Amino acid sequence: MHGGTASFAVDTNVPAISVHGKSTALEAKLRLRQGAEGTVLEGIEAAVPVKTLGTGMGMRDEHMRKYVFTTADGQVPDLRFSSDKAVCATNGSAQPSTCRVSGTLAIRGTPRPFTIDLKVTGGGETFRAVGDGAVSLSAYGIERPSQLGVQTADEVKLRFDFTAKQSTRAVATSGRK
Repeated sequence: MHGGTASFAVDTNVPAISVHGKSTALEAKLRLRQGAEGTVLEGIEAAVPVKTLGTGMGMRDEHMRKYVFTTADGQVPDLRFSSDKAVCATNGSAQPSTCRVSGTLAIRGTPRPFTIDLKVTGGGETFRAVGDGAVSLSAYGIERPSQLGVQTADEVKLRFDFTAKQSTRAVATSGRK
């Protein structure tokens, strides 16, 4: 089965403490083609249901959903990323391709510019993409969570890792069916 993982890491004001979490429910779709300029990704759409993000500690997960992801009217929209197009440069060989993908990332339903660096490997009908980026909580108007004197940093590091298979409509998809 093809699927994806979205993970995050954020430091705190206590050097020995950081918070890590992940979801294995990343779903993405895009069009991928090989062009003269390299691998071309088009129509990129990805989503992670907030309820699937976990840190391994139930109370922390509840606080994360409440204080980071819940809107003022009590909604908890999925995290969503979209981008029109990215061209992946190659180093003269077919693999891997590296891409800087710029688009919008919506947290709490609020879209903001977001850029992620992806490494794309594979060919034929299956490929894998792994990417890293960072997001600032303050850019979304989110106050840094704090509990018992431990407060998270403003910058959250993100990592996406997914394997996709070309569909019969020539649209690569990833996620749970």
